[in-house]
Amino acid sequence: MGNNNTYKKDYVTRINLKTATDQREKLIDFCLHDKNQFLAIGWSCVNIESGQYTDFYNAVKVYVHSQHKRINSALNIFSHAGVNDLFWTRDMNGVYWICRVKDTAKVYLNKILDIGAILPVEAYKFGLEVPGQIKASFNRPNGGITEKVKGINIIEYSKFVFNKLSGKDYYDVNLNIADNVIANLPDFELEELVISYLQIVEGYYLLSNSIANKSTTVKIECQLISRDVNNVKKAVVQVKGPKAGELDALSFKEYEDKGYYIYLYARDIKNLEEMKNVIRISTQELQAFYTEYKAILPESITQFENLFNIGVSEKK
Repeated sequence: MGNNNTYKKDYVTRINLKTATDQREKLIDFCLHDKNQFLAIGWSCVNIESGQYTDFYNAVKVYVHSQHKRINSALNIFSHAGVNDLFWTRDMNGVYWICRVKDTAKVYLNKILDIGAILPVEAYKFGLEVPGQIKASFNRPNGGITEKVKGINIIEYSKFVFNKLSGKDYYDVNLNIADNVIANLPDFELEELVISYLQIVEGYYLLSNSIANKSTTVKIECQLISRDVNNVKKAVVQVKGPKAGELDALSFKEYEDKGYYIYLYARDIKNLEEMKNVIRISTQELQAFYTEYKAILPESITQFENLFNIGVSEKK
């Protein structure tokens, strides 16, 4: 690709454009809709009008410590942001934007919008649907102003999206990620694929209030119940991505004792032979399911293959 830019971070960043202003719409307009685009953080109360970002950072640090509070992670994110780093943000309409950093953080005082510092960016409107890992970062309760979203698939996806929307090859993108969709799905999408498999192939439906009790020692994704009224079965499922550690089937014994079937998807599972009602879902079964049913699967799952395949065809 043209600029041969190697992405130096092992994450992309989610940032909420939200300061202490009561004019958030104007804040977002200032950041995203003018010719010059920015990401912005607050603390205009420290009254730093000029100087280096470190001057602003140190002033905020003194102010925060005087309030007996902790330094917000957004301050460090701005400190370490470099040219070509990628950020995701969201506007007042719930539309996601992807942003490429153009320069290091700058002091910029605007008390009306409560801006203390800005990060110059090149930003493009993406749409309403992003991978679940990114969406969950924005929707997480008490998630804070910023969060690092990790995973090679998310990074490659973000680089590809920015190249496509900007019309320029800023980043080298590993288009081979589409060759093995299952192996490269983020955790959220992999869980959704397995749950879709259980509903479509195995004849279950998902219980809407199926988050496991906090008192349980084994984390499960959800609970399901069979559609067959003549053979009512209840089930739980646990999903682990390729990089996760080994699962122990015996750790789900409490569910088997209560009459549940336990569906497991993981690279390594031990003690399967010790359990009667544990069913292992293989990667081959999941890949076959994906191939047959991808036309009706959520776009959050299929968009990885679709987007990267578009990129491959455009390069031919």
